[in-house]
Amino acid sequence: MAAEQKERTAKLAEKRQELGEQELRHTAPYGTRLMLDELMLWHEIEEVGEAVQLLVLNARAGDLPPVPPKVKGPSDIIRHYFRKGMRDRLAALTAELGETKDRATIWRLIAHAHSLGAEKSAQYFKIPRHDYEISTNVARKLRQAGFAESLQMNADDGDE
Repeated sequence: MAAEQKERTAKLAEKRQELGEQELRHTAPYGTRLMLDELMLWHEIEEVGEAVQLLVLNARAGDLPPVPPKVKGPSDIIRHYFRKGMRDRLAALTAELGETKDRATIWRLIAHAHSLGAEKSAQYFKIPRHDYEISTNVARKLRQAGFAESLQMNADDGDE
């Protein structure tokens, strides 16, 4: 039988707590959420948290233009979850930009990426990949371990 909605919600909350995720809510000027939705559509991203995280990961303070003028009026709320490392990265970016609130940084990132258009904003939505360099010593040890395991498996098969 499928789990009840309350059970699934409780499990998810427990998992988020284990991982150190916190829900963040940013109040941004009206239209910001529409810009974010359009960016997500352009780059085929389904989760708000993923889109905001990629913006924060790929942004460099020197690349961003000055703060857009603030407009009085209704606002949007952008909700997502970040783990501690991403919260720290957002705080560092906010400090580099001379902002006092994370929401201003998020608003600035979304507005800037959207202003670049679909093609040029792609740089902000690339998933950073790690490159691994395996040293000669490590490669040799891995080969030796694989060879030893292969011999052991062959010996085990011969016993049967």
